[in-house]
Amino acid sequence: MEGTISLHTRDLNPDAIKAIQERFGDAQLEISINSDGFAEEEVLSNSEFWALIEQLDWEAETSNEVVSNLVEVLSELPIGNIYQFADKLARYLWQLDTYRHAKGFLEHGDYLSVDEFLYARCAVVANGQEVYEEILNSPEEMPLDLTFEELLYMAEAAYLKKTGEEMVYRPLFNYETYSNKEGWDNSIDA
Repeated sequence: MEGTISLHTRDLNPDAIKAIQERFGDAQLEISINSDGFAEEEVLSNSEFWALIEQLDWEAETSNEVVSNLVEVLSELPIGNIYQFADKLARYLWQLDTYRHAKGFLEHGDYLSVDEFLYARCAVVANGQEVYEEILNSPEEMPLDLTFEELLYMAEAAYLKKTGEEMVYRPLFNYETYSNKEGWDNSIDA
């Protein structure tokens, strides 16, 4: 059985959830957000995001030590801030997901490792706002030998530390390589 249920978040309560469960049994639900009449309140500004990124300790010896302060500070914020940190990170990674940024990787072989390119984009963001903006505006400067996969897991680690539970999250922007269709559409001309 397929169908659509339309609810306002204010109407989600234990009784509404129970009614859905009784009606549809063990069906899998997919929730989509209709943004009509919904203005997402920004609880974490861009400058606050970049201030959090500055919490990475590049003097530390291990990757766990590099990220521990960021996880700690992020876990002390409200849960909404943790989700918005993840959303902003996804958007910044998505913006770097372009043919022009991947071109240097492609020139070193016919194969683009989608993971390697994602982790390189993470390294760009992890190096702060100034580096990010420089690389965003000058794709030819994209570093080919730096990666920082750990950045992908900061929000989840902070959420787990704060709540003791796994974070259920789907980013607003798909940051996986080739997801920014517009960034790859002009690859023939670039």
